Amino acid sequence: MIKRVAIIGVGLIGSSLGLALGDIQEVEEVIGIDKNQDYLQEALNIGAIDKIASLKEGVRDVDLIILATPVGIIKDLVVEVLPYIDNKTIITDVGSTKSTLVRKLEVLVGDHIYIGGHPMTGAETSGPSGADKYLFENAIYVLTETEKTDQASLAELKNILEKIGSQVLVLSPENHDRTVAVTSHLPHLIAVNLMSVIEQFSQKDEQVTSLIAGGFRDTTRIAAGDPVMWRDIFLNNKEMVLETIDIFEERLSSLKELILNNQGEILGETLAEIRDARVRLPMKKKGLLPSNFELIITLKDKPNAIGSVASLLGDAEINIQDIEVLKVRDEGGTIRLSFSQEEEQEEAYRLLKEKSYKVIKK
Repeated sequence: MIKRVAIIGVGLIGSSLGLALGDIQEVEEVIGIDKNQDYLQEALNIGAIDKIASLKEGVRDVDLIILATPVGIIKDLVVEVLPYIDNKTIITDVGSTKSTLVRKLEVLVGDHIYIGGHPMTGAETSGPSGADKYLFENAIYVLTETEKTDQASLAELKNILEKIGSQVLVLSPENHDRTVAVTSHLPHLIAVNLMSVIEQFSQKDEQVTSLIAGGFRDTTRIAAGDPVMWRDIFLNNKEMVLETIDIFEERLSSLKELILNNQGEILGETLAEIRDARVRLPMKKKGLLPSNFELIITLKDKPNAIGSVASLLGDAEINIQDIEVLKVRDEGGTIRLSFSQEEEQEEAYRLLKEKSYKVIKK
């Protein structure tokens, strides 16, 4: 059983995991390790960790080590911890890319146990101050499986992650990276490139930025992500990212040729086909991965808590497609709101944040 946990990196994800694991009866102690002393003290103050330790002392005799750090330094950290742990300790990480990392670490750890991980959740804040023990509720948490994976340890890790509310999805590292390359990494590159285009135009004409529409803001919002984190993601998932870029360039070149040659009829048909493909995306589907627009809200235990949320959004003429109670606790609970349109989700998120609700976009 996983009783003692060491978390290396107590930022948003690491501290949120610490808070969530601290609520599990089986977990007796969560140890925090980080070079940032301010983060460590803050994580201790909010209860995300039970004590602060050096790397050498913190990983001794623990059952699970979680590397909640940027992808680029995970390998070096594993090298550091191996001399101080036995071969029953499970090592996992929260990195956004898996193929290269998992293959390298499986060789590096030898007889020790490593299982790659990637929680598909987050928030718009950083550091322990943004930590939320409900961050993983109903969120997809990917664990990797290869021919070298210790099945008993995989089952043990899966079990404890499910206890903090995650929906665990076991994938091969390659399948994970291929999927996130097209659904996450390529969109980020496109957003970054769009911002570079608008920056170039705005240097010649200051009025360009004043005419930016909501669609452009929504499309480029993710370009504000951490540059160091995304640099590591692109370089560690290089092969898959380049493959998606090649396909994107081919499709963009085809559209460019149609415009260049004034092929209006074919251009219209192509745009109609793409529009129909977008419309066909299911707003709701059964299975592990939801495809509609959702908000997860933490509510306090008081009369009409859910009704107040519904009234707030109803007064703004925002249609709630579905309401689901995820967890009920003595101090309150969490609910999930579903919307059919992204614009409704965004406006609901804005209104709820203005009223100081704890809310996460899914």
